[in-house]
Amino acid sequence: MKKIIEKALAKGAERCEVFYLSSLDTEVEYEASKLKNLSNTEEMGFALRLVKDGRMGYATTTKADGLDRLVDDAIATSACGETAEFGFAGATDVTGAELVDARIKELSIEEMMKRSEDAIAKLLDYEGEINAESGTKRRIQTVSVETSEGFESTQERTLYQFYISGRLIEGDNMLDAGGYYGGTAMDVGGPKLVDETIADFRNGRTNVDVSSGPTTVILTPRAVADVMMTMNYGVNGSIVERKISPLTDKMGETIFDERVSLYDDGLMETGYSSARFDDEGVPMQRTTLVESGVLRSFLTDLRTAAKLDLPLTGNGLKLKRLIQTKELGKMPTVDITNWDMAGGETPYAEMLAGVGDGVIVDSIMGIMMGNLVAGDFAGNVVLGFKVEGGKMVGRVKDTMIAGNVYKLLKGQLVDLSSEVTRVGLMGFIGSHNYPHLLLKDVSISSKG
Repeated sequence: MKKIIEKALAKGAERCEVFYLSSLDTEVEYEASKLKNLSNTEEMGFALRLVKDGRMGYATTTKADGLDRLVDDAIATSACGETAEFGFAGATDVTGAELVDARIKELSIEEMMKRSEDAIAKLLDYEGEINAESGTKRRIQTVSVETSEGFESTQERTLYQFYISGRLIEGDNMLDAGGYYGGTAMDVGGPKLVDETIADFRNGRTNVDVSSGPTTVILTPRAVADVMMTMNYGVNGSIVERKISPLTDKMGETIFDERVSLYDDGLMETGYSSARFDDEGVPMQRTTLVESGVLRSFLTDLRTAAKLDLPLTGNGLKLKRLIQTKELGKMPTVDITNWDMAGGETPYAEMLAGVGDGVIVDSIMGIMMGNLVAGDFAGNVVLGFKVEGGKMVGRVKDTMIAGNVYKLLKGQLVDLSSEVTRVGLMGFIGSHNYPHLLLKDVSISSKG
């Protein structure tokens, strides 16, 4: 990497940054209870950002002997690149959570297959008619960043993913349920995910009608994660820069109920997006986004921090979002890591018992149908339950939910559970800790 920097500086670059990625993925997938896919995928490459004549150049290569071409291509692209208004990361010490779990490194394909097979067998032992799916994946990843300004560091991460899901069709009733885990450490709660999935099937086999209109709703941590996707856009520095975030110019103002505190935690223990530094060499950190309802921070990368004159938060990432991996050819942009919301003082069982009539929403499909930048969301309730007299009485079907995250967490929030549960979202970034949220007057529409 030093040679790349030396070559770039010798050819007229004023400053430069080299990013190196090496990744080995092993994955097994089961569909309809049968093995669908077994794969090993290896990736290696370099990405070079440089500034020449005040403009940004960028190039990548996956060939170890293509470094001269890498430099030449980056120099060439700088001729039509954007004006560079920021510097690259300088020398600094980086520390953080443990990112390597030896158990993941040693995990064999046979063991991975057995994990999914055992999960499917347990699900089918409950109900043999379930169309079951499961997958186990491990990733061994090395990332290095070095800059002409003096930053130089390497980090190795192990990543593990596991999911179990199923579909049960009984007459005209179709019921989907499942669970997912992702993190830098081996999941010790895989059997728990299966137990929770079985409980969802058991509770969801009886359908009940629910009335449309403003409704008392409990969002489970998984549903909170769905809804909070809209908040990602509000605190993203690049969207704030374009003045299309509803939070633009609201730093220091109250945006949520005073009981709400929210953090972007790049150092979360075993978090799927945890690392010691981001893809620009900026140390990751735990950033307070909202403190007691007050907006405290936006998320930044090097460019937006310089443009907005804001602190660096370590959120400059090269992510291929839908498959949760790094994309070598993508320039770093602002993205979230792991999110953590503080809980309240009421145990969930007590919260549920206090609900007269309402709906528990556990997962939402099509959340992106709303105007996410404005905080609006709308979607189908994939899994939800009607509550009567503080008890679940059955599953709600053909039901939609809609709202605005800023209104929900300010004027419609009734309570937060004291328990905070870690959840993950397949196809999206990070690990997330959320309480159950009790909300009033939520828009529910149903055919029932």
